Amino acid sequence: MDQATLLINSRYTSPQHIYRTRSPPPPPLSASSNAEKSRRLEQTFDEFNESWLVYWNAYIELQNQLYESLKTAREVTWLGATDNAKMSEINAAQRQLFSTMPRRLDYVPLGQINRSMDYALSKINELLAALFSEKEKCKRLEDAIDILTDKANKTKQELQSES
Repeated sequence: MDQATLLINSRYTSPQHIYRTRSPPPPPLSASSNAEKSRRLEQTFDEFNESWLVYWNAYIELQNQLYESLKTAREVTWLGATDNAKMSEINAAQRQLFSTMPRRLDYVPLGQINRSMDYALSKINELLAALFSEKEKCKRLEDAIDILTDKANKTKQELQSES
């Protein structure tokens, strides 16, 4: 067993024994292995780009729906205005809220991009952190949707009982 070396192969969960032979070791990297690595990396980025487009479409669809829901909920709040003073108060509060709303994303050309592996890995880590944070905020949004749905149903019941 002293001639054996261990190699951890990603297809197996435990180390596999590889026995040395008397033939010389293969060259560190051949041109074909570099080409294969490049092809795999290109395919990985192609798959990433496809997933980004799926994410983009879902994001835009959600953003548009959120704007529509927000607009409609805003109109419902106006129904609570019992007089001009209350309407003015609601409008002032909403104006304040809308002033803090982030703008929709504008396209900005990338310009020069650093193509080093370290930079790429740091950008991927930034993306992963942003996606984690986004997922948490989506959970908060789901909770807020549940609360608003509950209040809308209660308001609807009150209106129906009045008529």
